[in-house]
Amino acid sequence: MKSRSNFPRSDQQKERTGERARSAPPLARAGLLRGRGVPLARPGLAVVLAIACHPGESSAGTSDFTVQYANYNAATPNDTIVEAGIRLRNNTSTSIPLSSIVVRYWFTKNGATQVTPACWWWRPDCSNVSLATGTVSATGADSYVEIRFSSAAGSLAPGAVTEPIDLGIQLGANVDETDDYSYRNQTTFSDWSRITVHDAGSAPTGGVRGGTPPSAASVPIVSRPAAPTSLAATAAGSSAISLRWTASSGAASYNVYRSTTPGFTPGSANRIATGVTSTSYTSAGLSASTTYHFKVTAANTGGESPASNQASATTPAGSAATAELFDDFSYPSTSDSRFLSWWSLRTWSGGPGVLGAQWLPSNISLINDPSNAANKLMRLTATTNGAAAGSSHAEIMSVDRKFGLGTYAARMKFYDTPLSGSRFFGDKPIETFFTITDYNEGDPDYSEQDFEYMPNGGWGQGNNSTMWLTSWETTTDKVSNHVSASHAGWHTLVLQVTSTSITYFIDGAQVAAHAARFVPEAGQYLSFQLWFDQLDTSQRSARTYYEEADWVYFAEGASLSPAEVDAKIAALRAASVARRDTVPAP
Repeated sequence: MKSRSNFPRSDQQKERTGERARSAPPLARAGLLRGRGVPLARPGLAVVLAIACHPGESSAGTSDFTVQYANYNAATPNDTIVEAGIRLRNNTSTSIPLSSIVVRYWFTKNGATQVTPACWWWRPDCSNVSLATGTVSATGADSYVEIRFSSAAGSLAPGAVTEPIDLGIQLGANVDETDDYSYRNQTTFSDWSRITVHDAGSAPTGGVRGGTPPSAASVPIVSRPAAPTSLAATAAGSSAISLRWTASSGAASYNVYRSTTPGFTPGSANRIATGVTSTSYTSAGLSASTTYHFKVTAANTGGESPASNQASATTPAGSAATAELFDDFSYPSTSDSRFLSWWSLRTWSGGPGVLGAQWLPSNISLINDPSNAANKLMRLTATTNGAAAGSSHAEIMSVDRKFGLGTYAARMKFYDTPLSGSRFFGDKPIETFFTITDYNEGDPDYSEQDFEYMPNGGWGQGNNSTMWLTSWETTTDKVSNHVSASHAGWHTLVLQVTSTSITYFIDGAQVAAHAARFVPEAGQYLSFQLWFDQLDTSQRSARTYYEEADWVYFAEGASLSPAEVDAKIAALRAASVARRDTVPAP
């Protein structure tokens, strides 16, 4: 049995390169702060009526909609990021579903090869928004980002104005925003006709509902592609189905839709993938012994095609775990010998995070579950008074490094507000559950898979609460996805690691999938950690951030769906199993 060595692990030394660490500009920050602690309106109930508008206000030459714009990045127009605050006003006398329109922001790439759009904040929620990119040939624009709304975004009432959408566009290189068609150096919201509103599915400059798009004379007219043909589905194990289809002429990408109901109608509620550039796709994270139905559409700048034929496949019964580990942390204290035979509490100094902060075993405790007197929880805390010397982190790691292919899971409670003291958005705590190998610079077998929640934002997301899903292959090569939304409260995290992929789930929903080259090649540790990436050094009052874990689980050699994990935990608890470890030593 190989135990963990007492030297810093990789993310205690590595730099998080590639993520732009900056705070949201003042207007964006104000919008973010307004959203904290406010219950979200229920979808479908005209949820965007947050800002009143005088009925007699002029529509400034627009038709159905007026766009109001504030440049959140006006101070730095020559960096790698475009950031626009965008509000929509309904100038008509009828309520309009937001899903019937799209918004287009027009810009020039100036030679940049990367265009990565993101919704960094919106109320009701960025999950009700999807983003697409397109290319044109026009004065002031060779590209555009299109903002689309799901049906859950609701409708905009007559005279009403949406909350501002914080649109970010990362270009991967410094560009000159001042030559962009939609650019304007204005830091407060006012009407702006060069960000445009169109009918959903319209050609780039067609179906105008508000604003003035760039000159259509030089914009090529692109027809929508035909529907893909010969869609076929094949089960690829108990939790995945592979799809293949024949390419559509003129298609730039494909969208994939899935349902358990045959004959379903494709829509935003059952769309599982967009921007697929090949003619194949694997739908992962499925339940065993279940029939799924699929349809595919083609897309280009002219719009989206009709749906393909329906293809169906049934996943086989799931493979049983060859061995498993389960711990529900029902120990008297962290000094219990059974606890210490499985878990190691970090004491040594170093990264990640604020250098000079201590790593304290006392920051890890076992507490009574306030909602269930018969249950216990593991709590991690991180404390600060705004100074590195007055700060402390927490880490707990399995003693054994023996976890490889299989399914990892944990029931976690994340918090946005501190356990004690005030919440300062200049503090950037990171609440985590992850797997990792020993750190050796340049080790070709190094690996790590992270769930990292930043309640106060960071890493290029301003002050927007963000969950990061990151897989490392070697100490320098990684891939990362993020979900911009509050994750305060209880969540079940599931990580499937097979020989061909890594898939992340939160509460049964797939949130990231990473390629085979990131699959671990050696045994890993299980770990929980809470640390500060940054501190608000202007605030010297004491505050304590925290996270809690109810249980942790690993099934060796089995790819379990989130529903199957839930069933496993329910069975273990029904049998009064508090801890089990049948995973063999490497």
